[in-house]
Amino acid sequence: MKTASLLASAVLSLGLTSAASADVLLYANNFDDDEYSLPGIGVSALTNGALEATATYGDWSGNYFANRTLGNPSSLTLSNLAPHSTISVNFMLGFLESWDSRDGGCCAPDNLDFYVDGVLVASFTANNALGSIEDFGGGTIAGHYVQANANTFHSDTIVDMSTAPALTFSHSASTLTLALQASGAGWQGDTDEAWGVDAIRITYDATLPPVPEPSTWALMLAGGGLLFGAARRRVR
Repeated sequence: MKTASLLASAVLSLGLTSAASADVLLYANNFDDDEYSLPGIGVSALTNGALEATATYGDWSGNYFANRTLGNPSSLTLSNLAPHSTISVNFMLGFLESWDSRDGGCCAPDNLDFYVDGVLVASFTANNALGSIEDFGGGTIAGHYVQANANTFHSDTIVDMSTAPALTFSHSASTLTLALQASGAGWQGDTDEAWGVDAIRITYDATLPPVPEPSTWALMLAGGGLLFGAARRRVR
């Protein structure tokens, strides 16, 4: 009777272990050899861009993904997401070559727009060449007016976007689409201006299935051992 009660208590404890909500790594990519997606998640890769080589500024290193076209967004779609309420997106953002801000006269404005599921949530800019406005949305500068790629004629600005408030947002749909797109009458692209991303890391507060506590497993194993011993004695 005592053995049966012990095992029943373990099973009951297992059943009462509640589901946990935690920050789960959903997707990561450094564009070198370390792309990761949570098992079961569908990934539609970034479009309208290509890999380029880079100098090192923190996590901006090795290869990065670059887009040199005006109005052609690069988007990333993740599907089969578990129930959740918040998404957090982190990446290194490069304003490459001759960005002319929003007040750079002849060659402005230059903007980089960030979309979540087709909705514009933030717009960024830099003044590598002309203008006075810098808008990184709360991102932290990692390299200011530096040489971050093979083009040495223009300077670049590298920003760590992990501190940008707009990149952590409420979200509950099973599919997530993120997009970045250059905009503005002054943005020229090609060999004159580009934007790039590196070290992408996306997490969400997914509700995970119940996980037994270590003490629960120990209790179940102990109960199972006692039952096995009792059964052997009955056989004898």
